[in-house]
Amino acid sequence: MKKFWLVFLFLFVLAVSGAYFFFREQITSFIEEKILPPSGQSEEEGGEPTVEERTCGGQTYTNVRQGYEVCYPAGWYAQASGYSQLSVGFDAFPFPEASEYGGVFSVAVSRQNSATLIADYLSSLTGPTTTTETVDSVAGIQVEGTIPADSFYFANYREAIVVLEKFGRTYTIVMLSSPEGYAANLPLYNSFVASFRFLEGTPAPPWGREIYLNTPWPNDEVSGSFRIAGSAQGAFENTIVARLKTESGTVLFEEPITYNAPDIGELGYFDIAVTFSTTADSGTLEVFHQSPVDGSIVDLVSVPLVFR
Repeated sequence: MKKFWLVFLFLFVLAVSGAYFFFREQITSFIEEKILPPSGQSEEEGGEPTVEERTCGGQTYTNVRQGYEVCYPAGWYAQASGYSQLSVGFDAFPFPEASEYGGVFSVAVSRQNSATLIADYLSSLTGPTTTTETVDSVAGIQVEGTIPADSFYFANYREAIVVLEKFGRTYTIVMLSSPEGYAANLPLYNSFVASFRFLEGTPAPPWGREIYLNTPWPNDEVSGSFRIAGSAQGAFENTIVARLKTESGTVLFEEPITYNAPDIGELGYFDIAVTFSTTADSGTLEVFHQSPVDGSIVDLVSVPLVFR
């Protein structure tokens, strides 16, 4: 009898998992068509942009690379991670440990589209709910739910996430809160979200179809030595090429980069240091991969740089 129930439980888990992956594409398509507004769309489409007063009673964090600023409580700490501040945490303690207090906020920037991220949240949270949310005239979706009780990290903690698309990126504004602190933290989070502003004129990120740079970023100033880091997939033998040229077209270096993907065709990461010498004032970094058949460029990311 015990063996029967073990087999039944295994088949049940397998069926549920299979159903999720089978219907994932349908779920994502439904979110894109029925829930999400067009990318970056304002609620007042076709009208004049609304000018709002922007006052901050706490501290203002400005992320020029990722094109936003936000007001967070006085006395809190802001900690960016990664080369290009793709993720920033806002915390009441200098070294955040969410298990020791009521909550933490974060802003993350992703190359994944909003429908994919929302589908992930809906599948990973218990009792999720969704509402529409407009931030700085950009329409998005807010998801709220509970981290499952069997989760290794932050079991039964509450999460609220606002997902927005702008400047070729997807922004997620997240609150992680203890259950007992949720009611008190939610107004703080709502004020945090309401203060979020996009910085107009922000350039598109240096991301192609299969190559995604974390650094350098468009219009970065670089000296005779700098790093090239990011991720890639789909390149022949997991190898891409980095080429630096001056404005006049002189090639300063051209080097192959092998990224550490677990298998051919899968996403892998790279991080290398390069050196160059020139009297030119500016140039362009090109990162690309080529067809093994005819050598043609399959994917190309071009990043304008300032030399100093």
